[in-house]
Amino acid sequence: MEDIEIYDLASRVIGDITHDLNETTYAKLGGELTIIWREEKKFGAFASTLSEAGKPPRHRVTMHYELVRQVWRDAENLCEFLRRIPEDSGVDKLYDFYGDRIKLPKCFDDEEIVKNIFVAAITWVYFHEIGHLMQEHGVIRAEFAECHSNAAQTTDIHDFEASHDKRLIGREALVSHVTELAADFEAMHFYVFELLRHVTDPDFVDDKKRTEVLSGLIYLMVCGLSLLFFRFNGSQPILPTAVIEGSHPNPLVRLEINVPQIFESLDMIGKVIDHGLDRKQLVFLCGKAALSATLYWSMNKTEKHEFDDRFLLKGLLTNPVVLQYLQPIVTCWDEMLPRVKEIRRFGSPLGLMNFTDSFRKRISGVIIWGHGPEGKIRAASPPDAMA
Repeated sequence: MEDIEIYDLASRVIGDITHDLNETTYAKLGGELTIIWREEKKFGAFASTLSEAGKPPRHRVTMHYELVRQVWRDAENLCEFLRRIPEDSGVDKLYDFYGDRIKLPKCFDDEEIVKNIFVAAITWVYFHEIGHLMQEHGVIRAEFAECHSNAAQTTDIHDFEASHDKRLIGREALVSHVTELAADFEAMHFYVFELLRHVTDPDFVDDKKRTEVLSGLIYLMVCGLSLLFFRFNGSQPILPTAVIEGSHPNPLVRLEINVPQIFESLDMIGKVIDHGLDRKQLVFLCGKAALSATLYWSMNKTEKHEFDDRFLLKGLLTNPVVLQYLQPIVTCWDEMLPRVKEIRRFGSPLGLMNFTDSFRKRISGVIIWGHGPEGKIRAASPPDAMA
């Protein structure tokens, strides 16, 4: 597909979502959501609030053509890489853990596979920006960060490549990280809801093929999401650090947080809507997709061009550094949540980031010294680990 065709497809996909949200949500609020495309060579997007809190929302999302172009090319290259893996090779055998060596869904043709990865990835980015707008994160950041004097100017929330423009520290960095994770959570809830709405529509897929198609779409979504965060991360894995700095969380930590939300949400919904997938199947499906993306990225986009398991999902609660990092995140979100609920524009309560009691207990009980379970693992990374 030529670049101009990619831009056209992206414009139609995002344009349709914008139209639907304006009709179903913004019109009722007396507001408007608009989308703007930019030609700068940036892998980025950002959200802007053009209205005051409490007034009819005038929201705008700006996306860069370079982002959608690169997402499509990464999706194409991923599929080509997976098809070229030699049968019975060491890489091929890694898939045995998941029960089979099928690397791409068979319910879609080659073009549909690339398109579904692409649509999933750019839709999630768009929903992430809307998540910022729904919760008025410009207002939240101004009120909860230390630099209250900038409240009137805090209208743009930048993401991806744009996040490197300003190096935040202290309370300002903490608040920024928390709002990014909160927007991720909103985005994932939005995406899962829309995914199920489509696959339960008899005009979209026949009942007999629903589970197979849903499995394929989940797999491709995780591939797309992984490619997004790998692209944001770069060619070298960014080591986790308990020190909160910069405007955004570590991309690989964000991926570790987001992927479980997919299978947790679908598992919970499966108790109400029978989509044919149990928890184990969902976990394996997501893990297998993450492996595919990791193999592609580490063997094609890194200096050594070999499998690097530092890009691989290992479980959010297995790394003491990440557990330490999450302690102030949870505390800060608890402080913000009442205000977020007060000014949140729209959306289901399920779209609000939440932490279970067991999760809170796990992160609060981390011991990184002496004879504690995490004591043997290095609990700190260099201060410039996210540079």
